[in-house]
Amino acid sequence: MSNAGILVLNSGSTSLKFALYAYANKQLQVVAQGGFAGMPANATLSASDAAGGKLIDLTFSNQDNVDHEAALKKLLTILQDKFPDLDISYAGHRVVLGGDKYLTATKLDNESLDYLESLSQIEPTHQSYEVMGARALAKVFHNIKQSATFDTSFHRTMPEVAEFYPVPETITNHGVRHWGFHGISYAYISSQLKTLLPNAKKAIVAHLGGGASLCAMQDFKSIETSMQFGAITGLPMATRSGDFPADAIFYLLKQGFYSVESLEKELEKHSGLLGASLGLSEDMRTLETSDNEHAKKALAYFEYAVLKYIGAYTAALGGLDALIFTAGIGEHDAKFRARICERLTWLGIELDGKQNQQAVGGSTAHKISSSNSKVDVYVIPTNEELMIAQNVVELYLN
Repeated sequence: MSNAGILVLNSGSTSLKFALYAYANKQLQVVAQGGFAGMPANATLSASDAAGGKLIDLTFSNQDNVDHEAALKKLLTILQDKFPDLDISYAGHRVVLGGDKYLTATKLDNESLDYLESLSQIEPTHQSYEVMGARALAKVFHNIKQSATFDTSFHRTMPEVAEFYPVPETITNHGVRHWGFHGISYAYISSQLKTLLPNAKKAIVAHLGGGASLCAMQDFKSIETSMQFGAITGLPMATRSGDFPADAIFYLLKQGFYSVESLEKELEKHSGLLGASLGLSEDMRTLETSDNEHAKKALAYFEYAVLKYIGAYTAALGGLDALIFTAGIGEHDAKFRARICERLTWLGIELDGKQNQQAVGGSTAHKISSSNSKVDVYVIPTNEELMIAQNVVELYLN
């Protein structure tokens, strides 16, 4: 008898990332992961098996025009051929915004997709492409059962004082509120903390990658997070500005220096580490090995912003039991972690330099604070795909 196969998808404008899980005996096991890049004109598809071995490595002709429908048709055909014992009948999508209607993971149909697509005006960077991926899969494989897991869901436990802005109801009625993002990652870290550090009632999690944010957790639930209404705000990121004053936006627009579209592009695509380094790089690894003064300036600004939020969130929590680093920078950059922790000695944080180095690129949770540290500091690799697959199981297979 075939095992249930669950395809987890994250659709972007030029990319389509996936993970394939087998579900048997109430257990989930990843069997393959990878994705398309360079879509549609210069598409490539690469994937590895559960052990990290190369499973797929394809380059498509620029005449193939691999859009999302074509990509999904090719992908499902390949996966069904390579894993004939899996009945790939389920798919879970990462969708950033669930809005007021979907506070938890939900099954997808035309009605729910129409609503989620309407939210693209709030979050144009990811939302529309994620909905497009779900529509494309439904068109290519009519009988597949689909669901969405939302980045905003985990933050719906924030108290009202953290969730709304001091503006008239005429503004909030248009959907303007503190939504918060990276919630799938934070939900996974929270689930790990409950077992790993059950007494860590006051925790700050730093999800630091190309997109970056922090989350304050009280009793393993979100009470505050740095991304606000959309995915540009909060910490500076690879190319996103992070916090930028509204009055500066009004000034730039009223003076005619930018159109709405061009300013949005500047803040989303040309700012953050890339902007602060005057175009040198958006990559922390490049900036950290550079002697360029603007590279140093970009690093200093990023670290300063992270420290400010940690200080603010410690105050909001009324103390701190644990500090967790996750995502690309958080998991792989020992130097960055050391610089942050060195400036948090006032909290009683004491780093174990050897453990900090050993934690780089690990696949399991790794404690990097010393035995004398008053705050536990860990590196915990995130696993958003697993959380999405678990939601598919909860919605369809339980």
